[in-house]
Amino acid sequence: LLITLVSFLETASSARVDSREQGQRWNRERDLIGHGLGKIAAGFSGAFPTSTSFSRSALNRYAGARTGWSVIFSVAVVALALLFTPAPHHVPMAVLAAIVVAAVQGLIAPLEFVRVWKVSRAEAGIAVVTFAVTVASAPRLYWGVLTGVVMALSHFLYMRLHPRIIEVGLHPDGSLRDRHLWNLPVLGPRTYALRMDAALDFATANDLERSITLYIARHPDTQRVVLIAHPINWIDATGVEVFGTLLSQLQVQGIALHLVGLKLPVEEVLKAAGLLDEHPLLRLYRTEAEVLQGDWAGPGSS
Repeated sequence: LLITLVSFLETASSARVDSREQGQRWNRERDLIGHGLGKIAAGFSGAFPTSTSFSRSALNRYAGARTGWSVIFSVAVVALALLFTPAPHHVPMAVLAAIVVAAVQGLIAPLEFVRVWKVSRAEAGIAVVTFAVTVASAPRLYWGVLTGVVMALSHFLYMRLHPRIIEVGLHPDGSLRDRHLWNLPVLGPRTYALRMDAALDFATANDLERSITLYIARHPDTQRVVLIAHPINWIDATGVEVFGTLLSQLQVQGIALHLVGLKLPVEEVLKAAGLLDEHPLLRLYRTEAEVLQGDWAGPGSS
C-alpha cells in the first residue's frame, strides 16, 4: 500500500510540474493507465514496481529534453553504460548528488508557502507540517506522504461536515447576501431565508435541519422558510430523508416552505420521492426575483 501510494503521488506531482512547465494539460488517465500496465508487467517478469522519479524528470528537463523520446534515449544510454563499461561504478556519490541538486534547485519555491498562507492558512499549515515530517523522516519519505494525505483528508472531511449555511437578506444592489455580515434586514416579516452552499447529503443534511429547527425554536412566530437552493447540486438518500422529515415538521407547524432555484438533478430526485407534490404550504420558484415579488417580501422585524 505504501509503495503504491508513494508511487502514485510522485507520478502525479512530477507529471503536474512537467505539464505546467510545458504549458500543457496533464492527462492523468493516460499516465496512470501506463504506470498500471508497467506495474502489471513488472509483476509477471519479476522486476521492481515501476514509478516515476521526480529528480530524474527534473534532470531530464534540466538537460534540455522536450519529448518523451528523451526518456527512452536516457534509459538506453544508462543500459549501455552498465553493460559495457564499469565507469558509473566509480562515480562518487557526491557527484551524483550534486547533479540531482543542480537539476531540482529550480523547483524549490519557498515563496509558495507564503502564497498558500494568503489563500488558506489551514492548507499552508498542512504543507508546512508535511514538509517538516518529510525532512525529519528521510530517507523514509513515506511518513511525510502519509502525514500529508491524512491531514488533507481530515481537512476535507471537516469542511464537508461543516457546510456554509447563512441567513440571507436583500442587499441594496438587489442580490441576496449574508444578512449578518452586511447588516441587512430580514427578507420579510416572520420569514427565515437561508442558503446552504453545499450538496444536500449525509454530511450536510443534519446541519440544514438543525439550522432551521433552532431558528424556529427561537422565533416561534415564523410563518415561512425560504431556502435558496441554487448551490445545492446533489442530493442523496439521506438528504431526501431529512428533507422529507423537515418538510413534514414545517407543515405540521403551519409554516410554508419556499424553494428557490432547485436544480434539475435535485428536483427530479425529490419529485421521484413524492416530496414536491402540490401543497398549500410548499411553493417553488425558479429565480430569486420571483420570490422577491411575493406580497410578504420586504424589510420586516426579526
